[in-house]
Amino acid sequence: MSLRLWACLSLMVFLVGCDWHLPGKPIRPEPEKLDSRAAFDRMYFVNCLGCHGPDGRDGPARPMNDPVYLSVVPTSSLEDVTRDGHGTLMPTFKKTLYGGLTDEEITALATGMKRFWGGDEQGKSVARPPYAQPAQGGDPARGQEAFATFCGSCHAPDGTGKEDGAGSVVNEFYLRLVSDQALRSTVIAGRLDLGCPSYLGPYPGQPKDRSLTDSEITDITAWLISKRVTVAEEAAQ
Repeated sequence: MSLRLWACLSLMVFLVGCDWHLPGKPIRPEPEKLDSRAAFDRMYFVNCLGCHGPDGRDGPARPMNDPVYLSVVPTSSLEDVTRDGHGTLMPTFKKTLYGGLTDEEITALATGMKRFWGGDEQGKSVARPPYAQPAQGGDPARGQEAFATFCGSCHAPDGTGKEDGAGSVVNEFYLRLVSDQALRSTVIAGRLDLGCPSYLGPYPGQPKDRSLTDSEITDITAWLISKRVTVAEEAAQ
């Protein structure tokens, strides 16, 4: 091979391997920013859509695209639940050798929910209840009364459900699957996909501006928790 031909071939290899936009060579896209809407949509689609539904709604699990829920839950709690899992149904997405999300991706996913799905709490201006259920908090007896008043028209006063209304919320299998905090989250935010109102109401038979107080939320949650059958109690039956 002549020296001139060798030089020409070397120059061609060098030019093809560089970043110059030669004819027929695609332009390399800019790296996707982790806090962009495109990155958020991609992470949600790959990791969350199967349970929480398209666009955060209409899945078997809680709707995440819920302005009321997102106004109450801290970003740090969203990060913790995504990283470590929650209850018996929500898996961990912590980064491992086999997949998962980095801490930076988990933060971007949690903040993206707040940023892109936050909303205005249905335009209501009331005090937001604390997200977390207090340890040993609430009075189950008062909670049963509050549940009958605000939720009984749909779920029956004792929570066992109605044929022409909503289902049971005291089913032992349901209560074993959900955590205490998941119960409180449902009392606070309701379920948009099931027509269950949030703490903001409106509740059947109540004034339109009647909202649940923090004490009522805590008491109702305590009553639901008290209906859970423990393994020891089941063994004794």
